Amino acid sequence: MKYHQPYGITDPNGSYVNGDPSVGRAGSIPPAESIEFPQREIVNLITDVNIADPTDADLHQLAKAIQSSRLNYSADYGTANAYVAHLSPAADDYFTGMVCRLKVGATNAGDSTLALYPLSPKHVVRPDGTNLQQYDLIAGQIATFVYDGAQWVLTGINAAGSGGPIYLTAPRTYYVNANTGDDNFDGSQAAVGTSPKGPFRTLQKASNAVAKFNLNGYNVDVYVADGTYGPVQLPQVAGQGSVLWHGNSATPANCLIAANQTNAAVGFAGIANYMNGFKVTHTGVGSVSECNGIYGNGPHSLSIDNMEWGATVGAQNRLVNGAQLRFGLSAFKISGGTPGGPYSPGCFIECSQASKADCPISVHMTLNITGAPNYGTAFIRCFDVGVVDWVADVTGAATGPRYYVATNGIINTGGGGASYVPGSTPGTALSGGQYV
Repeated sequence: MKYHQPYGITDPNGSYVNGDPSVGRAGSIPPAESIEFPQREIVNLITDVNIADPTDADLHQLAKAIQSSRLNYSADYGTANAYVAHLSPAADDYFTGMVCRLKVGATNAGDSTLALYPLSPKHVVRPDGTNLQQYDLIAGQIATFVYDGAQWVLTGINAAGSGGPIYLTAPRTYYVNANTGDDNFDGSQAAVGTSPKGPFRTLQKASNAVAKFNLNGYNVDVYVADGTYGPVQLPQVAGQGSVLWHGNSATPANCLIAANQTNAAVGFAGIANYMNGFKVTHTGVGSVSECNGIYGNGPHSLSIDNMEWGATVGAQNRLVNGAQLRFGLSAFKISGGTPGGPYSPGCFIECSQASKADCPISVHMTLNITGAPNYGTAFIRCFDVGVVDWVADVTGAATGPRYYVATNGIINTGGGGASYVPGSTPGTALSGGQYV
């Protein structure tokens, strides 16, 4: 709507004046447009938001229409990854700072667009400018987008996606392949398909995807193809259920997790993770990081089966502050040792500060040691109320001290005797430590 000057005035910005008979001044004559068009604008706004029919019985309808914020809200008329909003009135262009609130119709699988019908779609990014990731948009949520002059920016991203925790309603499966995968894929299938269908490339991408879930009584299976992978921090998830990481149980070395200059090849959190069929190594510099194989810090637990440990700089399994590592009944293998470094000892197991390494007592696990690897500190080191239940049928030999136990730590071999733990020199028990 434009400004309509008084009737008979040629200046498009001419002002209205009141009539004054005392000085013989005629008042301005308003053209019909100056009365009709403002009314039409107000009535159209009330009608566009569709909260009530225009009526003279309520002279606050304009304020209520603005208060409703419905001019920038729409249900979704598009599909997953290609969202469409129908605003009323329909937008005729995109403007910097424009806001759209959309009730999402379908969960996104990755990179996405948003169109304001009938305009062409525009790309959507996270606040940091990166493409959307799977589950950033959840079916049923109301998401807010702001146009920055070139693309939409989705607001409110958090660790669980913009819609908060996602409650599983069925088991879920992901696939990871270091050779053919891409972290821009959705991880939903083992073979590469039409984007975004295909496996993830890294274990960490899969872990990040799983971390968004409340398991809600269901399991998540992650199938990992043969290949070499970088370090991973396993997710901490809410709800009952397990996260099952499947490598190569027959030949764990084919699924190699190799780290360099990080605290660990595998870090774990929560209580839901189970790993089967992986080899871990760490070739980092001990003066830079701890360089552990598997590392738990805090009241978390990890269950493992069919694992192999290659050479590491720090401990191959380090547990502190209440962490628990649970060995299964399958065959385990050691193919390399550890000298230890300034931040982590040279041990197969170090357990301290009320942590526990738990091997089944009634049924022995099996451990095959190849190449007589050396342990610079001790094969098992346990102190500060740590507990190691070590009952294993071992083939092969290791060199270095068998054990070190102190300050109320306990190494329980089920009565296996002083030479039961692998090593080439006797172990040491000090300061309340017990070896039984």
